[in-house]
Amino acid sequence: MGLVRLYFKGVSEIVASDDVGLLTLTDEERTRQLSIICDANMVYQFGLRIKAAEVVPKLAPEVLWQVIARNLDLRFQIIINDLDDGQYKTLLYMPDILQAIPVRASDGVLIAHISGMPIYIEERLLLRQGIPYSDSETGISVPVNVISNDMLRKALDKAVEEEDYEKASQIRDELLRRGDKDRRP
Repeated sequence: MGLVRLYFKGVSEIVASDDVGLLTLTDEERTRQLSIICDANMVYQFGLRIKAAEVVPKLAPEVLWQVIARNLDLRFQIIINDLDDGQYKTLLYMPDILQAIPVRASDGVLIAHISGMPIYIEERLLLRQGIPYSDSETGISVPVNVISNDMLRKALDKAVEEEDYEKASQIRDELLRRGDKDRRP
């Protein structure tokens, strides 16, 4: 299987969470979407760029990209190629010299957004992790396996507190499946 190109669609905050957001990417046909969990700082960083804040051209990522683009005759790509413990494994890939550097998925998407470099995902991973995309949907679904153990433990505590034992059981089962050592009753 090959690579599928992804396009940045948007960023959103997660309701009832001050420290987590979602980056949404879609395939070229806009039939499937991939959601990448990010921290509040990344939501802020994307917000600056989406609003085209006056300070953006002077920010370190933009300045560094200008230096790279002016001085290196290389092509760059972001490649999402795996998932481990709720984190997408992502590479900044230079096909001209066959070198790759690991990068946090949300940072890779930000670099691509700033530079215009393409983002690709392994087709099998998109088929497994992507969900159907619709322009009219207002909510966002996220596969549970992209949520970190820490976030799952917080969700488990909240489900127990709210006496939603069915949800708590599902979350506990996911933590057990992952072999989480800090699972809570």
